[in-house]
Amino acid sequence: MSNEYIIQRRMKQYRLRRKARRGEILLRRIYKFIRFLFLLFVIYGIHRVAFCHYWYLSSNLFEESDTNRLEILGNKIVPDEKIINELQKIQFQNEPIYKINPVGISNEITKLQPIKHAYIRRYWFPARLVVMVEEVTPAITVSPSEDAPDVAAFSLTGELISRDYLPFNHQFETVRILSYGNNGDDYEKWDTEKINYLYKLAKTIEEYSGEKVQYIDLRIPNNAFAQLDSVKLRLGKTDVSLFKRIKQLKDILNSPDVIRLKQHTKYIDLSWQNVKYVNLDE
Repeated sequence: MSNEYIIQRRMKQYRLRRKARRGEILLRRIYKFIRFLFLLFVIYGIHRVAFCHYWYLSSNLFEESDTNRLEILGNKIVPDEKIINELQKIQFQNEPIYKINPVGISNEITKLQPIKHAYIRRYWFPARLVVMVEEVTPAITVSPSEDAPDVAAFSLTGELISRDYLPFNHQFETVRILSYGNNGDDYEKWDTEKINYLYKLAKTIEEYSGEKVQYIDLRIPNNAFAQLDSVKLRLGKTDVSLFKRIKQLKDILNSPDVIRLKQHTKYIDLSWQNVKYVNLDE
């Protein structure tokens, strides 16, 4: 084998190796370019997603009824409109939903009288709010007369519900109290003890009478009345002895004379401790 042949063979191998290296370099450059393009695409995608309008609450969110962007749950006393009015007071910056502080929204909503707690849930993409409220439970309603609408309500824990939220849109099992709100008996100043006393009084009357209390009339001081389904009761003074007097109610209502005269009865008098009588219509 001549030297010339060996040299040509080596030159051929060298050219093949150079060609292979050039191919590898080209492939690496293409790979780097593709990776660069992919990185640009990822950065662009992240930018578009981060600043997409679906992360932002609508500018007129609280001006129109859009349950897809704002949902209010748990409110039976406070109408949606009042909650939305409170939300309109909040100045939302041009920030995505995940930067909005739900505590500020909750504090604004709990300013409404019947609401004890408000919970805010934020949902992303599309941005929307779910407002879940916990309201007080009405136990007593107050009215100036039998036929007049209620002017206030109370929970057993003492929270006042003003006439702005009356009448209730939902049915609540409440005790109706008739009161003028004057003569030293301003219902807006009733404390928890007074409210619980009246509620307990109504439930005790229902327990011993077997009938529903329509209302308790406190409009005449020291001469209270209670209207049952079938008869009116004169309670007299609403003191601690009243519960002892009520315990005799079952025997009185079941007595033959009362049953016979019930259609002509004006009221049953329970205002005395040891004397019970039936007042008949004239």
